[in-house]
Amino acid sequence: MQDMIFKFMKGVFHRQFTVHIILFFLLVGLIVPSNAILNSWAIHESKSISTEIPPVPDWIKNTAGWWADGKITEDEFLQAIGYLIDNRIIVITNIPTAKNLDNTPGSDYRVPGWIKNTAGWWANGNIPDSAFVSGLKWLIENGIMYISDQAYLSGLPIDDVVISNMVSTDKHEFVYLFSALFETYVHPKSYLIEDGIKKWVSPIHGLNPYKMDQYNEIALWHDDSQRAVVVFPLFTNTAYEQGGFYDYYRGDCDDCTTTTIKPPSLKFTASGSGVQVFSLLGYDLINDIDIDKNPDILKRYDKVIMLHNEYVTQTIFDAVTSHPLVVYLYPNALYAEIEVDYVANTITLIRGHDYPPEDPVSNGFDWEFDNTHPYEYDHDCLNMELYTINDPRSNYSEHWMTNCYPDVIFYKDAGLAFSLLKAVKGI
Repeated sequence: MQDMIFKFMKGVFHRQFTVHIILFFLLVGLIVPSNAILNSWAIHESKSISTEIPPVPDWIKNTAGWWADGKITEDEFLQAIGYLIDNRIIVITNIPTAKNLDNTPGSDYRVPGWIKNTAGWWANGNIPDSAFVSGLKWLIENGIMYISDQAYLSGLPIDDVVISNMVSTDKHEFVYLFSALFETYVHPKSYLIEDGIKKWVSPIHGLNPYKMDQYNEIALWHDDSQRAVVVFPLFTNTAYEQGGFYDYYRGDCDDCTTTTIKPPSLKFTASGSGVQVFSLLGYDLINDIDIDKNPDILKRYDKVIMLHNEYVTQTIFDAVTSHPLVVYLYPNALYAEIEVDYVANTITLIRGHDYPPEDPVSNGFDWEFDNTHPYEYDHDCLNMELYTINDPRSNYSEHWMTNCYPDVIFYKDAGLAFSLLKAVKGI
């Protein structure tokens, strides 16, 4: 019986892509009637033949292949599809809600698993771009595949989005990833594959002009009463770069306990998302060198916000811990002592992070409030909270810490990011 159906369908839908699709849907068992999806897919393909669509970027096809092979998550695949919609490669006239999906109780999937095979065929060149794009459009508009307009779709040209002045690259080189509290973009070539998983490096974030009411609640633009500063971890940024301390820790370099100071980057290890967000919201921004050369600079501010400032000098440690109001927004701050040679433009590891080998210590300043463990590796922040410490160095003034590493939530969890930023403003 299946052979008869296949022969009939092959005669009607004679192009190569249609044969692959029909075979696929005959084998998997459909959640909607077979003739409905097959005919719809063929109809849309016919339309796409006579209507030019923008080309699909190669990185999108790579993403589909990685998802089919299990190297990236469903969310990352959906982000790529969001890019296609945002750039009108897929034009969606109606986005159904998740309730139209035939989900099992407790399931949070948005893409039926059997679409993975189709994505793999497309990535391998067995299905043309026009067929895959048209098929996705039909699946989304009919509620079989769910794309959240809140989590993935922006519809904003990047020219309409304000990005941080921390971003030195032309923003037009970036592509849209998704939208939460902020708009997020990535460079299509800036990623790593770790343990078979694709991870974006240094995403950039921007303000959505339609969310200004929300931003006004968490920004300092109109609040002249607050003098607050954020400290970018330039020395920590350097420690994680190639030829830095982590090459030494891994045993790849014996003399990398001294390394050349690197330009600022927006990587995860340097609080790249956090520093952009605070810059966008009107906070003053300085870096480690500013404090090390002039520790009195912090006296100009009522509130100091530390990021992932893991490697600092004794001068910085003393200036920060003695300030009357500090928010240690990232765990692992003030963890290891370094020295700076401004003539040679280098930093040298002195103590901490189990260094030196002959006298290993965890915290290089023996700081009793170090909260590296266990909080540094909690990146989901599902139970995030701000808590106070009473540091005698500040004459027991009000200092705050977080119990997780919040860099990802600034752009992935709109509600949590908003709550955190509002709390920091209110401290």
